[in-house]
Amino acid sequence: MADSENSRTLSAITRRNHDSKTWAAENLPPIIDRRNLLPVAARLLSARVIEADGQRRAPGPTPVRELWPQWYALYQRRMRAYHFRKKLEAKMLNNSAGLSVALQIEGADRPVIVHSFADIQRLSFQLDAEQITQARAELRQRRRSWKNADRRLGYSAAVALEQDIAEEAGITGRVMGLIKPSSLIEVTAKLHCLIVTQDPALKLKTTPWPELRAMLKDLILMELTGCSATSPNRI
Repeated sequence: MADSENSRTLSAITRRNHDSKTWAAENLPPIIDRRNLLPVAARLLSARVIEADGQRRAPGPTPVRELWPQWYALYQRRMRAYHFRKKLEAKMLNNSAGLSVALQIEGADRPVIVHSFADIQRLSFQLDAEQITQARAELRQRRRSWKNADRRLGYSAAVALEQDIAEEAGITGRVMGLIKPSSLIEVTAKLHCLIVTQDPALKLKTTPWPELRAMLKDLILMELTGCSATSPNRI
């Protein structure tokens, strides 16, 4: 990321009013870059959505300003579920040998990893009878050990919970993507959801992702300043 991009700060633009200036000074960092773009967007959206709570809703679909908080709460729940599941996964591997077996096949440069009895059967023409029997017995033992650890730790339940939350968040995000925005902050919310869903690490380098990240940054600045903010630099 170019130095010129990092040097683009909120203080360089005249704010729309004192409230926006005070809010930005108290809640936003002086520089918005790839490391904090999504958290900054989430903080701004959370504040602006609260401000919009008192608006009367027109008849029709649920507006973006109401869907974004629902989606973002689900996204945060999913991330907590993901980290919890990863911790349990590490414990599972410490309490068992995993669900795969390494087979040393003559002529192969490295061991061949098998995950099922079908994998062993496919390799049977390269193995002798003793290797096949031993591999099957080892795989059975590892599956028993994994199931015992799963019963103690609740790993399968954690996986199912993460999947359920991810599905619900995905549905909410897709619905929000179909709703026509009625304000600049709702456009920002839709773009934030898209980037978090498709490029959460902000590492995609192909068009349109760098341009969309720069656009999100512009929308944040425009929401705070009420003026145009062109952004030739990519994030």
